Amino acid sequence: MSDTDKDLWDLLVAHGIDWDTPFRGIWVEGSEVEEVARRLGADPSSARACGWRDIVTGCYTEHGDGVIWLGPQAPGWVQVIQLDGNDAWQWRSWVELTRDGGRLLYLGWPLYELEGLEDLEYVVDGEVVTTLVVGDPEERDGTDPNPLDGYLDGLAFEGDTAAAEVTSALRLIGRVTGRELDEAWLNGPHTRYVVPASAREGGEARDHDI
Repeated sequence: MSDTDKDLWDLLVAHGIDWDTPFRGIWVEGSEVEEVARRLGADPSSARACGWRDIVTGCYTEHGDGVIWLGPQAPGWVQVIQLDGNDAWQWRSWVELTRDGGRLLYLGWPLYELEGLEDLEYVVDGEVVTTLVVGDPEERDGTDPNPLDGYLDGLAFEGDTAAAEVTSALRLIGRVTGRELDEAWLNGPHTRYVVPASAREGGEARDHDI
């Protein structure tokens, strides 16, 4: 695996994100940070500016709460990393975040030891437009499997390792948003919110077969 195949994976590992750490990342276009947090059910009074290293300090208000960390990623885009809970991994969240014509990209491995790397999802205006299998980009689903084709050139989605495939998926996302996940973003101060467990009561988990 070449350095260019692994550099974004190594960046995650350097920040304590690996296969043993459930990862849920979404990139949302068309809303400000506060609005993205609101649509995810976050408690606005829980907002706290902090860096990655102190993200888990004072997070919880009750058992089952979610924790999200989010900030501007590129012009028009907000990046969200969820540390606890699965609000970023919910179909109803995707619909809410992209209503009124918004776009969203999802990448994660909430249960890597059981299910491996999740498919990369591209959602537009509440509809899954493209589902791309990260290890096999020719295997796709959604209402239109092709709109990401222009971003795939040179990416090792069928790499020798899952780490190379994650790097390629993150690189594709960076091509769509205009900025790759980078050390400056991960080292920067962003806003941590708590998503109270009560905010998701009665909601349905997203169907993995969508």
